Order: sequence, then structure tokens, then C-alpha cells
Amino acid sequence: MSDKIKGILDNAILRKSVGLTIDKFDDELKELELTAIKKLNLSGILYSKIKKEDSYIVTTILAYVKANFRFTETNLSARFQEVFEENKNFMRSTAEYTQESSDNNG
Repeated sequence: MSDKIKGILDNAILRKSVGLTIDKFDDELKELELTAIKKLNLSGILYSKIKKEDSYIVTTILAYVKANFRFTETNLSARFQEVFEENKNFMRSTAEYTQESSDNNG
């Protein structure tokens, strides 16, 4: 993994996830995405497994973004954070996300 974590999602996807159509908060949304990726990686999920083609990864990142982006409804924010934590914990307990594949498919 390089020292510079790169995002995998387009700004439009990040905006849509929190119900925005304007680009005013793109930097904040991108920072939340990068933080989610870093948290996944630091918990044991290989950076090479964090891909936009993996819907489970995308769902997990978007849950983190939704949990931490300016929501005033704490129950909703807490629920999205729970989804992030549950998904992260599941992924870190599976070889699919924590070990490099020995074949060329992974």
C-alpha cells in the first residue's frame, strides 16, 4: 500500500448517498471516504481488496460517510455507524478480504 490512500468512489456517488446535488461539500465527503478506507485497512482489510467493483466494500464506505456527514438525527447516524462496524468486523474475519489470493482471480 502506498502512503497516499486514494478514494474509489466518484464525488457524484458520495453526494447522492447523503442526498446532495451540489458540489459544495465534495471535499468533506471525500475526506470521509478516505477515512473509511483507512479504517478498513487499519483493521486488517487489504488495501488491494478495497475496490469500487465490490458492492460490500462500497456499501460499507457509504455507511461510514452517511454516519459522519452532518446528520442531525442521531439515531440515523448511529445506525449507519453500526452498519459500518458490522461490515468491517465481518470482512476482517474472512480470508477474502484479509489475504491475497493465490490465483489470478482475486
